[in-house]
Amino acid sequence: MDYQLITSISLVVASLIALAVMLRYDMVMLQQQDYSNKKFMKWLQDSDETYSSKRIAPMAALVACASNYARESWMVVALIAIAILALPITMLMSKKNKSTTVTKRAILSIIIALVVAAACATSLINAKFSLEAGMFVLLLTSFSYALTLGANWIVGLFSKKNNNNTQSINQDEEI
Repeated sequence: MDYQLITSISLVVASLIALAVMLRYDMVMLQQQDYSNKKFMKWLQDSDETYSSKRIAPMAALVACASNYARESWMVVALIAIAILALPITMLMSKKNKSTTVTKRAILSIIIALVVAAACATSLINAKFSLEAGMFVLLLTSFSYALTLGANWIVGLFSKKNNNNTQSINQDEEI
């Protein structure tokens, strides 16, 4: 049995879970900025969010994955996958956890971001770069705000295009 492949895939799954929680957090902040990418970028610059522990932890795991130890031992990759699961657990259990208003725009933005991340990771696994797939998702987790901005921009394109249509994706429309 190929333990390296199994642990690399578990790293991808753990990283995708952490990414989903980070995207949820970023979406809450984007909602507070009225879905404005400019206001969100200003908030990122004014706050310490770009170098917070939520962003540094996946980067540290990424560096650990790049070491020779991770390439030689499947147990190191398994430990990194378990350690990266601490990020979403602590974020979800946090007292400062703000609730997301569930809107079509928020759901579409998060789905677009996760599909892009999962598709890229899957293509890397299929190309026999299983450990690199986990490293890629860890990188996306560290910079999830960029993924959130991109997904919000894509959803915004459809929202503006369908402005006259009643089926448009309205940021205030709750589900």
